[in-house]
Amino acid sequence: MDTIAAIATPLGTGAVGIIRISGEKARDIVARIFKPYKIESFSKATPYMMYLGKLDCGGVRDKALAVLFAAPNSYTGEDVAELHCHGGAALLRHVLEGVCAAGARIADRGEFTRRAFLNGKMDLSDAEGVIDMINGDSAAAVNAGYRLATGGVSAAVHGLTSPLLDVIAHMEAALDYPEEMEEEARLAAVPVLDALIEKTEKLLSTCRAGSVVKNGITVAIVGETNVGKSSLLNALTGRDRAIVTDIAGTTRDSIEEALEWKGITLRFVDTAGLRESSDVVESMGISRSRDIAKSSDIVLFVTDGSRPNNAKKSELLKDVGENTPVIDVVNKSDLKNFSCAKGLKISARTGENLDKLKDVIVETVLGKNIDSGGELITSIRHKEALERALGSLKSAQEGFDEVPAECTLLDLRAAYSAYGEITGDTADEKIIDTIFSKFCLGK
Repeated sequence: MDTIAAIATPLGTGAVGIIRISGEKARDIVARIFKPYKIESFSKATPYMMYLGKLDCGGVRDKALAVLFAAPNSYTGEDVAELHCHGGAALLRHVLEGVCAAGARIADRGEFTRRAFLNGKMDLSDAEGVIDMINGDSAAAVNAGYRLATGGVSAAVHGLTSPLLDVIAHMEAALDYPEEMEEEARLAAVPVLDALIEKTEKLLSTCRAGSVVKNGITVAIVGETNVGKSSLLNALTGRDRAIVTDIAGTTRDSIEEALEWKGITLRFVDTAGLRESSDVVESMGISRSRDIAKSSDIVLFVTDGSRPNNAKKSELLKDVGENTPVIDVVNKSDLKNFSCAKGLKISARTGENLDKLKDVIVETVLGKNIDSGGELITSIRHKEALERALGSLKSAQEGFDEVPAECTLLDLRAAYSAYGEITGDTADEKIIDTIFSKFCLGK
């Protein structure tokens, strides 16, 4: 393969900018434009040692560092060299042009990681973990991405495909000797399929938690006007994000603000107060509030503990789905006439129980015993592949005593193919292209 190069750090002004080069000409290309101070030529560089020297790309010069990662012990499995320059956008652009003039071409999106996959340095799911680590906006999301990138899910899937391959091989052999081996192969396959179905269902059971860890929890703050919804948003996030007044109907549109709580991203959405209104703009905000409540992961139904006649929750939340959890939050516990018949009492003004509220949100959505460092299915692609594998396994299990072995083998091979899409063993070029198109340049 040809030698590729790209700027591996974000564009813009910074202390350091890195040019990454991968391919069999990487060492020689750097040697043409970089002169180390301590050795005769970079072509004689000791791998994994950083060299200080002078970079000369014709019109641009810099005092820089260079390092070589020799094949096969590099990220891509090829010779990889990096130039660490000063981080000016114009400087990096000219250095990249110099690298290309010396024999490289500009890399496509994700091409470094794609080469790592093609050279056997990582599975396809490992590569997706790299994307998740780059895009993760919470500690839990980054940790889940790390486990994916370092083979956590890949190992779990390989633990399923290995015994499945044994069953397939045994049954294929039995086709040649049906009278002697078919019954034995069927009997041996039953407990293996039972175990595979159980383990696949267990992996699928983590999808809900995996989605939350990766994408965060969307929390709709809902209630009547003037119960303190905007004050609650401001108190939770520590910012004066929403306008707070004594005038009913101040909030007419949704306002979103995110924070990280114990590794999980919580996205709070303050909504317009629910009431009957003849104001066209407010009515549009109220309609949007109901839509947000329907699409959120959890709803905080806020009432005013100093107000004796709050509207009935069932009337205000009639459009919220049965599967959407609702937490009753009673605000204004700091007032003397406060009364809390049902719900978690809080004060947006003093901060009473706000940390407890955040704990309740996470526990309600995730459960108390979810370990974000464990094996979680965070990818919709993985979820769909596991569901197809599970369906094929169950079909094979149900048809063992009723259909010919050839038909059972079709189901087993379909299950293996579905598992293989996760690791890349059976993924087609379209799937691979789609995954690596999501990468940034230089990765």
